[in-house]
Amino acid sequence: MDIRKWLRISIAFGAANIKRWDYIDINNAEGSLEDLLSNTSLQNDSYLRKYRSITDDQLNSIIDMCDRHRIDIVTPDDKDYPYDLRFISNPPAVLFVLGDLSHLSRCAGTAIVGARDCSEYSSAVAYRFAMSLGADKVNIISGLASGIDSAAHTGALDGGGVTTAVLGSGILYDYPKGSMPLKKRIATRGAVISEYLPTARPARENFKIRNRMITGLSDCVLVVEAGEKSGALNSANHAAEQGKEVFVIPPHDLYDPAYKGQTGLLADGARLALSPDDILEYIAEYYKWL
Repeated sequence: MDIRKWLRISIAFGAANIKRWDYIDINNAEGSLEDLLSNTSLQNDSYLRKYRSITDDQLNSIIDMCDRHRIDIVTPDDKDYPYDLRFISNPPAVLFVLGDLSHLSRCAGTAIVGARDCSEYSSAVAYRFAMSLGADKVNIISGLASGIDSAAHTGALDGGGVTTAVLGSGILYDYPKGSMPLKKRIATRGAVISEYLPTARPARENFKIRNRMITGLSDCVLVVEAGEKSGALNSANHAAEQGKEVFVIPPHDLYDPAYKGQTGLLADGARLALSPDDILEYIAEYYKWL
């Protein structure tokens, strides 16, 4: 299906609205869309009215902006669309990509997640694990937030590895503030991806929504620091739903609330990660039978 139709769907429903898949069949997008648009009983449907109201000028503006900033627009019809994302709950209808997605099919992937306002200990652990795993050709996947995410991306790059950043805002929006240089650096050794329009501002709910993609692109997930209500626990839940293994760094202080989420995950059966070798051994075994 034409990129413009996918863009219309994304705009009409909202970037991450799961309801679009009640209307569109990802495996027969063109046919299912045409059936909807020709269905006279649905002429007053709010989503379809919005779809029809989007102008060519609006679409041209988005496409031109992406061209100027070398951002690719990737849809489920493209060969570059990440295979694993087809099988998660609510796959993205459109991905905006800065960089190269091909490493997602060439490398095993480990998500490294944790708190924004993390301890120096946790930041150092995320950096060192990412550096070591990156040097062993493991793609480090995270969300480019402050704290653990940024430490993981930087560690992977410093180790000569590849890394993928999945955003909860548009690629061109400077969030976290001052992160544009890191985005550009990631794009030279991996990819920055978002389902939101390039200039979209972040919204609080976006970050939990994007976590399904972080874990969906990964073969396993490493939780470095997580409080009782941490977003990292949301990622761990997505991983469990997707059948992905969850690894946990041992808490730095059992009595510190900042690590309560980790103790809970370990009590529930998550695997302890004492060194990057624990993850490398799992990946080697995983790929042996995959």
